[in-house]
Amino acid sequence: MLSPRRIRMLLFALCGILSVALLGMLILIITTAMKKAEPVSSSISVPSSSAPILSSSSSISESVSQPREVISLDDFGGEPYVGEAYGRLTISGTEVDCDLYYGDSEAQMSKGAGTYTGAHIPGENGTVLLAGHTGSFFRDFESAEIGAGIQIETRYGTYHYEIVDMQPAKATDETAYDLTREEENIILYTCYPFGQLTPTPYRYFIYGEFVSGPEISDGTQAGSTSNAG
Repeated sequence: MLSPRRIRMLLFALCGILSVALLGMLILIITTAMKKAEPVSSSISVPSSSAPILSSSSSISESVSQPREVISLDDFGGEPYVGEAYGRLTISGTEVDCDLYYGDSEAQMSKGAGTYTGAHIPGENGTVLLAGHTGSFFRDFESAEIGAGIQIETRYGTYHYEIVDMQPAKATDETAYDLTREEENIILYTCYPFGQLTPTPYRYFIYGEFVSGPEISDGTQAGSTSNAG
């Protein structure tokens, strides 16, 4: 015979088991009902993480493939002349922000960045070659990174380029820059190591590919990389 105390304990245990079972069934019923009540979408939702991300190279090619606005410099005061501050140069992520002059002698580079007159200006199909002193206007070259933007605001339009490569090279190394390219691109250089105020045999080059900006229909083509420092 079970004692009354043992019977009470068994009843309490049985009640507990039944309560857990009933609670589980109740939760299952409620969950099933809620799922049936949810509206069914007629389209497939694509997670944002699966959306295609454009690489820097694809963004450049897409921009270049777009038709460019064609302008005449005659409508904007004519071709730049040597010594003229015809634009403003900035490099994203750096403190490089200075006037851009046509010509790369000390007369121009003591006031900002200089444009090599033997190459091209922004808007012409070819290489734009810019120089600046590492002790002043190009001092923050070291903060430039691949993928950063180079912007030039001129009196005839705004131009954007994207940095695709960087390297140090000897000042006498003519393979460090290509002035024969027909596609618009930009090269900036300064003396290396950065911040050195005395003459140095090395230069640091930043290479950028064209992204956007108007095309000059009557461009000008006006020389050496020895002036930067």
